[in-house]
Amino acid sequence: VLHVSGQIDIMRQDLVEFSSSKSDPTKFFMIIKGLIHKHQRIIILSENIENLFSLIALMQILLNTIVICCTGFVIIITIDNDVGVAGLIKSVSYYLMITLEAFVFCFTGEFLSTKSKSIGDALYELLWYNMSPSDSRILLFMILRSQKRLTITAGKVIDLTLEGFTS
Repeated sequence: VLHVSGQIDIMRQDLVEFSSSKSDPTKFFMIIKGLIHKHQRIIILSENIENLFSLIALMQILLNTIVICCTGFVIIITIDNDVGVAGLIKSVSYYLMITLEAFVFCFTGEFLSTKSKSIGDALYELLWYNMSPSDSRILLFMILRSQKRLTITAGKVIDLTLEGFTS
């Protein structure tokens, strides 16, 4: 995911350089064609990551949820039985670490989703409305494609986002 995010940052930098340079119309299509191919490769890489880690993330999230529930039960029993502060600290720290692990998975998906949305923002900042209609149409299609955010899911059931983590 960090590699995909890095590629998105590189593409955004290329877009900034493209907007700041006054290129001639013959080079416009070559540059845009390269950017479209780069965007497509980013999308394919993200889909490959999704296909590879989807089932792994599902099992991890399910097992983390079960462990979180069981650890919460142990914490309640520890409080009820007056086992002591040491037992309570062990249980709570284990609970926090398992919750943190689930958070890392969800944060990674949120990070990728936010980065993918930034491509559309960078395209919009290109002043496409000052270009010729044929040139701006190409950029508008890229903006439309970048609005479909890249995600990582847990078994194609739930998006790994911060919203999914809180639910």
